[in-house]
Amino acid sequence: MKRRSKELPEELWESILNRLALGDDYGDLQSPSLVCKKFLSITSRLRRKLVANSDPFNSNKCEVLSRALERFGNLKEMELVGVFPEPDVNYPVLKIASSGLDLQSLRFHDLPISPSADTFRRLGSAMKNLKALRCRGFDSLRDPDLVHIADGLPGLEELDIRYPMNKLEQWKIRYPELSKHMVTDAGIEAISRKLPGLRRVYISGNEGCSDLSLIALSSNCVLLNEITCRSCNVTRRGIDWVLCHSTNLTSLKVGFYRSLRNSTFGASDDDLKIYATGLRELDIWGYDDQERIVWSIVKAGIPLEKLKLRGGQSLFDIRGVTTLLRACPTLKHFKFEAGFSFNDDAMRDLCRCLPHIVSIKLRGVSSLTETAFSSSQKNVLRFQKLY
Repeated sequence: MKRRSKELPEELWESILNRLALGDDYGDLQSPSLVCKKFLSITSRLRRKLVANSDPFNSNKCEVLSRALERFGNLKEMELVGVFPEPDVNYPVLKIASSGLDLQSLRFHDLPISPSADTFRRLGSAMKNLKALRCRGFDSLRDPDLVHIADGLPGLEELDIRYPMNKLEQWKIRYPELSKHMVTDAGIEAISRKLPGLRRVYISGNEGCSDLSLIALSSNCVLLNEITCRSCNVTRRGIDWVLCHSTNLTSLKVGFYRSLRNSTFGASDDDLKIYATGLRELDIWGYDDQERIVWSIVKAGIPLEKLKLRGGQSLFDIRGVTTLLRACPTLKHFKFEAGFSFNDDAMRDLCRCLPHIVSIKLRGVSSLTETAFSSSQKNVLRFQKLY
């Protein structure tokens, strides 16, 4: 008589299959989902993220998207991607709003326009736990769109509006009326007042944003801990303001900022006091005075863990870099665009200054040999990468 084998309980299968759900695309769950109905049900429950490209927008009134929303009832993150000829971008978003899902993050990529005020309002009403919104690469993004977002989703903690595709910024000075077709300081100030709970904001690529945007965010969003502001119209004075007023800041990434030597705005070089004592990551791309900002942070005793320095011309020589790093031994990741010869001896001295270093990336370096990496590993036990 054959002994009847016991079937594994569904909870155990779920634990096993959950170990496959490690990647963002959940691709490893595709094959198990085809084995049987039980596995299909389990893998559907395990999926937390869904990426919908242009197909669900155009096919049979979002039929594919509707089926996916029904199947994956535990989604926490969705991403809508696509550029289409005259689509109704509101329709799929309203589908998501009425799905009953409890999303925490929603990302839009490469849409021709922003969803309407009513769409954001209905989305916010249905999804109280939606904390992160990305509107990246839109063909058009304007100040009124930001107001619609803030009014509809007042609980946002993360907002990403990087690199809209409209190419109007370069004409702003000659044709000021075109500023109404882009994101400007007025729009950033509006969301800073309407979204006081913002913790992370990314505004890179919006050249209508200046120091006034940084001042508004720093002044009105007291919980702000991460700012990314590359390719905007900011100066070192705006950066000074953020470092002096954003007490909860942990990460600051700014690029292509300008130095205004004769400006009376903001703190002077001698009285810059850093109150962002929680700062751990600094990525700065300036022209001629980034060393002043870096040294102000180091002198304040802030234990930076990630530091990235870039610029048209290097502001530090080997001795300057070594001196800087000796004053900042907590660094784990260091990236530097050098404009001078960086040899193996300098590399060895650098690693001795950084007992906790994990990775170093040096650009514009021409004098390192193959022994640089091996000697670096001998000096630092945790060292993993040299670029």
